[in-house]
Amino acid sequence: MKTRDKIIQASIALFNEQGERNVTTNHIAAHLGISPGNLYYHFRNKEDIILSIYDEYARNLLLDTFPQVSEDTKPLDAIILYMDAVFQAMMKFRFFYSNLPVLLSKNPLLREKYVEVQQSIADRVSNMMLSLRDASMINFDDDELADLVSILRIVNTFWLSFHQTQNMDTEINSTVFFEGVLKIIAIIRPYATKESLPDFIKAREMYKQQFQDSSNVA
Repeated sequence: MKTRDKIIQASIALFNEQGERNVTTNHIAAHLGISPGNLYYHFRNKEDIILSIYDEYARNLLLDTFPQVSEDTKPLDAIILYMDAVFQAMMKFRFFYSNLPVLLSKNPLLREKYVEVQQSIADRVSNMMLSLRDASMINFDDDELADLVSILRIVNTFWLSFHQTQNMDTEINSTVFFEGVLKIIAIIRPYATKESLPDFIKAREMYKQQFQDSSNVA
């Protein structure tokens, strides 16, 4: 692995473990056993590292692997794959979600990229919701779509922060993410048609079991 990639991966790990605010470029360099000068050869500052981390996050875990509805992928399966992809991304880059407003306020270029990526995500979520409606799995009015998509994205984006403010134990593990998926299903289920309701219930029960299993392990 190239030094630049090592810096990115080490930064992700340290930010997740200790919180981005508590980690300096000197900490990252010491963790890797390299000189600060070597780190600055690849990155100007910590904000530059975070910007590169976001590029990786957006490219590899949301945009390139975003599930597409096709003949081989049923609409509900696409939604579940989407939820899995988002929450897996949140697990890997949880420091970003835990401190999102501050990170964006400190880095205008990061904010610009974030807004651009989020608009692309909003368009894809809208298309998936429309595909569910076209498949007669859910039913909603056209003027409800924007609000429904916004609510889904709010839960995805701020679930970690909400969870951490509501619990004394702020550790982030798979239990937290299964609980987040259940919240998404709870939002969509009231829109389910009579014919598709068993599919939503089945999906909910599957994640309930995963939530319980992970809670027992934790």
